[in-house]
Amino acid sequence: MSRSVSSSRGSESPMEPERAHRACEKCTRTKKKCDKALPACSRCTRLATTCSYDFIYTAPTTAVVEPGYLAGSTPKEAYGQGIFDPAFDVSSSMVMALLSSRNIPWREATERYFETMNPWFSVIHPELFAIRTDNLGSGASSNVDQGPRDPAVALLIVCMQLVSQYDDEAAAASTNVNEGKDMIEMPAYRAAKRVLSVLRGLSAPSIELVQCSILLALFEFGHGDVMRAYVSIGDANTMAMVISLVNADRAVLLLWRDECDSDTSIASTTSFDCSLIHMPLQVPSPAADDLLPTSNLIWHNQNQSPTRSVQRHPASVAPSVPLGPFQRNCQCAMLYTRAYSPKPQGNPNALLEEYVELDIATRALVEAMIMQTSRWGDFYECFATCTCLLLFLYCRQLRAANTISAAGPFSPTADDIAPKAIAGLNFTIRIIADTTTDLNDQLAHRPHLLAPCSPVTPYSAYHCLMVLSHLEHLIPEADTRFHNIFASLHFFAKRWGVAGKFLGY
Repeated sequence: MSRSVSSSRGSESPMEPERAHRACEKCTRTKKKCDKALPACSRCTRLATTCSYDFIYTAPTTAVVEPGYLAGSTPKEAYGQGIFDPAFDVSSSMVMALLSSRNIPWREATERYFETMNPWFSVIHPELFAIRTDNLGSGASSNVDQGPRDPAVALLIVCMQLVSQYDDEAAAASTNVNEGKDMIEMPAYRAAKRVLSVLRGLSAPSIELVQCSILLALFEFGHGDVMRAYVSIGDANTMAMVISLVNADRAVLLLWRDECDSDTSIASTTSFDCSLIHMPLQVPSPAADDLLPTSNLIWHNQNQSPTRSVQRHPASVAPSVPLGPFQRNCQCAMLYTRAYSPKPQGNPNALLEEYVELDIATRALVEAMIMQTSRWGDFYECFATCTCLLLFLYCRQLRAANTISAAGPFSPTADDIAPKAIAGLNFTIRIIADTTTDLNDQLAHRPHLLAPCSPVTPYSAYHCLMVLSHLEHLIPEADTRFHNIFASLHFFAKRWGVAGKFLGY
């Protein structure tokens, strides 16, 4: 194609080189000065790029067009045909727009979730999820980035992004990333919540909807809305029960247990929301012969690296058996269920005996994790959950000992339990102080370590601060430990909004 050029100076100077009548395409689009030289301008020559003067320039537009105008109707009429329309339906493209509108590749979002969250909160089976998504865009005319066609799977991807997202650059540059932010008011979260309500109300319960409800409960719990998380857990438990009743085939039930691990995954979430609001447990504890999740990353001291191991252990397996992070969380959830189950009133001695048994079992679990790995970080979430449980048990032991002492002036049982409970509190606070101090040192140099941080960790720190503030005269170095643990909440606030609420943001 010949260029449409003309001399910009006419014929007044025959010695002057001929120039194009306008700037080249590259200089025009980058808004750079062009000398209009032929056959190529000096800038394109310097950059070794193609210089073209024959192009159609389309100016960018910032106009916002109402969808109603595109359909030939007024915005008011378009609004009336929204969610109240009987023919209204949720499409997968509508759900995936929650990610594409923010330029978030959905495959990167799922990879980040599996790297940071799923090791300790294994709600989604990686292999089965890959089977559902690897075939997307496999056709000749398909688009790899179009996402899944099932709205429930699309919503699950959005929920995976919600629970794993946080601002890496802001976390590295600022100490108050979430200050003034309310993550519960995020448009993406509110839209995901609405989509889940529509899909749950108009379609049959599915594994994906159960997983979505659990992940949204984790998001709500991590950002401080505990009551809403409790309701979400109830929804997930109800759908799981319906699926178990409908799918009577044993093969389907085995697939369901491997896919979502309904008892253990929901119980692990219920354990930390019920520990705060003192509501009845919605999910029963796994039975002793229930199988724990089969695949986990396990740390081996000889190789000094994590390796993937496929195992099947009963829920009553001894703590000394090496297990992965989520399997440890399942064991801790069983202890939580025992501790928070309703107890008969009027027999404080029986309560003390049960609390002592739970104390021994929890400490054995903590010791097993310490012996299994040389790094706190491999079991941060389970350490935090165990310390919350220990604080609860020791405070209840002190209360029971006080009740026994009030009933009689001389009680050998109360005199023996109270010092042990105080020593147990000191032991637990020392664990929390050591882990948070180590975590603070690491986060100061590597903020990306916040990505796998569990929302239970700031709750553990907060409960520890409450104990220190009330029993500072009984805990050695209470003031120093208080300030070290309090400083950790600033780091946690960059990942989970509930830590910022504890700090008064």
